[in-house]
Amino acid sequence: MLIGNNLFLIGGFDKLARPSIDDDAKTLLATLRKLKSSVGNGFLRAQLGWRDERYWKAHSFLLAKGRIVRGRGRGGSVAAA
Repeated sequence: MLIGNNLFLIGGFDKLARPSIDDDAKTLLATLRKLKSSVGNGFLRAQLGWRDERYWKAHSFLLAKGRIVRGRGRGGSVAAA
């Protein structure tokens, strides 16, 4: 419930909707395209502000679909396909 500028949760945190893997994949790919080059996985994850698990799920999803490609680097890098 929104009252003024304050958000009050009714029913607990378990009722909050989490972004779908499709939504996360779209966000990751859009961010990667804005950067216009290959970037390190750690840098991209930090830009997104995501935890490891969320990032790697979206990364794996896009990799399996052929939408991104792996690159080189200490922590690995990624680029749009």
